[in-house]
Amino acid sequence: MAEREKRNIGEILKGLGRITQEDIEIALAHQREHGGFFGAALVTCGIVSEEEIEFGLASQFDLPYLFPDADAVDLEAASLVTPEWALEHLTLPIVRTDETLQVVIDSPLKVDALEELRERTGLELELGLASPATIRELIRQVHARATALDAEPKEPLSLENVLDVVRDAGASRWGISVRASRAQAWWNDHGTIRRRTLAGDWADSLEGSLEPQPSHMVTETRAEWDALVGRGDSTTHVRAHCIADESGREYLFVPRGTENEEVGGYAPPPPGIVSEIEMLARAGTARFAVTADPPKLGHEILPHLPELVFDPSWRNIHLNDGDPPGAARAFSVRLPGDPTTWGAEIAALKIFHFDAVTVDLSGGDGSWAPAAVGIASVAFLHWPETSTEGAWESGIRYHLFIREADSGALEWTLEPLES
Repeated sequence: MAEREKRNIGEILKGLGRITQEDIEIALAHQREHGGFFGAALVTCGIVSEEEIEFGLASQFDLPYLFPDADAVDLEAASLVTPEWALEHLTLPIVRTDETLQVVIDSPLKVDALEELRERTGLELELGLASPATIRELIRQVHARATALDAEPKEPLSLENVLDVVRDAGASRWGISVRASRAQAWWNDHGTIRRRTLAGDWADSLEGSLEPQPSHMVTETRAEWDALVGRGDSTTHVRAHCIADESGREYLFVPRGTENEEVGGYAPPPPGIVSEIEMLARAGTARFAVTADPPKLGHEILPHLPELVFDPSWRNIHLNDGDPPGAARAFSVRLPGDPTTWGAEIAALKIFHFDAVTVDLSGGDGSWAPAAVGIASVAFLHWPETSTEGAWESGIRYHLFIREADSGALEWTLEPLES
């Protein structure tokens, strides 16, 4: 172990045959010019992947390289930190004993985060390494699992209670799964599927809540019809679906107007990205530099990002200095032509307390950016396509990259910025 600790990551990767001496010289030259860690220089120069750097770090510090399973994580251990703290530090406790705490982290060099965790718990830390992408997905899955378990009721719910919850959550779809005498309600709560066991009188309640009634519409193994769901003084138009066989039934209800969840012609980000942005919003660190490939995509999708990610009831404002594509449906403010006045113009909007701001400004020296991120709890700023340089100083903490694949589908990547 002592011999291994003396070897740097370059020697380790060279010994594994992943890099050559020439690669080392290229990375060192990049590091001298731009600063940062040697491993980051290797990745930036395209010599190795982030995963290979993580594996090399694990070897350098004699730590295991982990591929943790969310279902195997000790929820009591994970609850020692908030999801927001875990995302900020890319550090998550996964197993706790009386004296030790096993922690997965993306770098053993995060001394401050580890010391904070050690002081908070009084436990000896046992570290394992994983890639940043693996840890972020693990945090999302563990948080979703913990939330679902916390919300699990002790007693079955009536269908009326479920309809109230579905309405309050603004669920994009909901349904009932029936197997023999057991029925379970489920709904899509912003990308997370919630489930509840239904009380025994659910079938009568469904008959009384839907018009036309299911018993009049489901006469074969498949049925589809338009219906009204009544609850108290409110009614909701839905598209109802049902499939049935001898073992049970599946009901699906999609509120009219949500069958196509696209906004401005764009589908929402993957649930993992949405969940992470929502957690960052709750933590007060939801400040994003947005770049896209092709660049035109960034201008088009930017005004729609709050609606794609958050509840449509959010109060959003779009700032621009021209007539960018995609802004037609957004509440927009066009700033005057003199960039030197933008900082004051933007700061004057702070009194409105908007929920989110999207910013597409191309002029000036960027001195207006700190004011822009300060007028709402969530900020998406269109950034130069080639670099996020200067973003951290402007108060931005994350880089959201959107790429249009050859198939036309959008690929989303969310990464923390380095200070």
